[in-house]
Amino acid sequence: MAPPFSFLAASLSLLAAAIPSRGSSARVHRAGGAATLGLILFFAACAVPAIVAYPDEQIMGVVAKALGADHALGWTNNTSPCVDGWIGVVCDQVGRVTAIYARNTGLNGTLPPDIGGLAALHELDLRDNSIRGDLPNQYFLDLMRLRLDGNNFTSIPTGFLRYGRSLQIFTISNSSHLQSWELPSGPYGPLGFDTTLQVYIADNAHLAGNLSLFLGSDNSFNSLNILSLANNNLTGEVPATFASRTLTQLDLSHNMLTGPVSFLGNLRELEEIRLNGNGFTGPLPDFSGHWSLTLVDLAHNRLTGVVPASLVQLGGLRSVSIKDNLFQGAVPEFAGSVLTDIAEAASNESFCRPQPGPCDRRVQSFIAIAGGFRFPEDLAASWKGNNPCDRWLGVYCNKNGEITGVNFGHLKFNGTLHPAFGDLKSLMMIIVAGNNLTGNVPPSIAALPSLRIIDVSDNSLSGTMPTFRSGVMIWARGNKNLTIAGASRLCITDPMRRFAAAAAAAIVVLVLA
Repeated sequence: MAPPFSFLAASLSLLAAAIPSRGSSARVHRAGGAATLGLILFFAACAVPAIVAYPDEQIMGVVAKALGADHALGWTNNTSPCVDGWIGVVCDQVGRVTAIYARNTGLNGTLPPDIGGLAALHELDLRDNSIRGDLPNQYFLDLMRLRLDGNNFTSIPTGFLRYGRSLQIFTISNSSHLQSWELPSGPYGPLGFDTTLQVYIADNAHLAGNLSLFLGSDNSFNSLNILSLANNNLTGEVPATFASRTLTQLDLSHNMLTGPVSFLGNLRELEEIRLNGNGFTGPLPDFSGHWSLTLVDLAHNRLTGVVPASLVQLGGLRSVSIKDNLFQGAVPEFAGSVLTDIAEAASNESFCRPQPGPCDRRVQSFIAIAGGFRFPEDLAASWKGNNPCDRWLGVYCNKNGEITGVNFGHLKFNGTLHPAFGDLKSLMMIIVAGNNLTGNVPPSIAALPSLRIIDVSDNSLSGTMPTFRSGVMIWARGNKNLTIAGASRLCITDPMRRFAAAAAAAIVVLVLA
C-alpha cells in the first residue's frame, strides 16, 4: 500500500499546476477541473488510513486491555495489530482481523462486548487461560470456530450463539466456574448453525437442561462430527429421531439422561460411543452396519435385554464396557482382541450364567416373553440366574419345579404377548391384565394343554381371540378392538371376574401345596 504522503504530494502538484499565472486568464477555465481533482485526492489520502486500511484497530485496543493482552502479549495501543503484527492476530488484505490465536498465553482479564464488532472475525481461540467474567451477549453471526476451554468464565447468556449461521466448532470444556447454563434451543425453529456445526464440546461445564430440546427434530445437524457433553447435569431423553450420517464421536457420559437408546441405530458412522453414568433403559438396538465402531461404553445405566449379536460380531471393536446394567440372557463372547469388563458385568447375576454358555430353555422362553414387553426393568431386576422358579417376579412353580402360573398384571408393561408363552406347557394361569399391551393374542397360548385361566382385560389388544379348549376361563374386558367369539363372552362380567380371581388363587394354592 502506498504511503499516504505520496497521495498528498500528487495532490499538491496538481493544485500548483492548476493555479493560473499572470496573463494566462485563458487557461483558468481549463485548470478548474484539475484543481477539483487535486482536492478530491488530497482528502481521500487523509481518509484512507483511518477508514479502509486498519478499521479494527480501535476495537482491538479495547480487547487487548480487557483481556490483559497488552501485558501478556504486547498488544499495545501505540501499535497496529495488522501493520505491526500482533502475536496471534491474523488480518486480511484490507486490514480486518479474521482470527485470534491466544491459547495458553497468560490472559487473565475479561472478554469485552466490543469483540462482537470484529465483523470479519472467523476464529477465536482463547483456550487454557484465566479469563473471567461473563461471556458477551453477541450474535457472532459469521464466527466459524470458537474455543474457550479451560478458563474462569462465570456465565453464558441465554441463547448464546443461537444465531451463529456459520458456526462450525464450539468448545468450552473444563469451565468449572460457570454458572448453570443451557444448550441453545427454544420455540424459534432450528438453530442458526444446525447445518454447519461440526464440533460441539462442553465437557465439565455446568451444562443443564433438557437435551431433547437441543437434539430435536427442528435441527438437522447434517455436518456434525463430534458431540461431547460429558460430566454435566443434562436431563431428558435423546429423541428417537436423532440421526446423523456424519457423527463419529458421541459422549454423553455422566449426566442424568433417561429413556431408550434406540437412537444409536440411526448413527451408522459412529466410531466411539460413551453413554456411561446415566439412567438409560430398555434394550440395545441392532448394530448391523456400524462397521466403524471401535469403542462402546454403556456402563452404569439400567439397560436391559440381550446384548445383540450384531454388536458382538463387529470386527473393528477394541473396547466394550457394559458393567452395572441389567442385561439378560447368555454372557456375550467378544473376540479376544476386544478389551471388555464382561467378568464384572456378569457378577450381578443378571446374565443367566456367570460364564458364556446357553441358558436353560425355560429362561430362553421367559427372555423372549420379556422381549415382547420390551424388556421392562422390573423383570430384569428380578429375573436373575438360570432358574425361573427361584423367586422370579410374577412366576409361580409347583414343588416339582414346573411353571404353573404367571402374573404380570398391572405392571404398566408395553408391547405385545409373545408366542413363547406357548413354550411353557405346564402353565395353568396367565394374568396380564391392566397393562398397555397391543397386538393379538397368539394362538400358541390357546394351545397350552393345562391352561385354566387367562386374563388379558384392560389392555389395547386387537384382532380375534383364538379358540381355547372348553373350560378355560377368559377375561378380555377393556379391549375394545378385540373380538371374542362364542361362549367366551360369558367370562367378561365383573361377577365372573371375581369368581375367576378366587379360582385362580385356589389353583395357585393347590399347585404350590
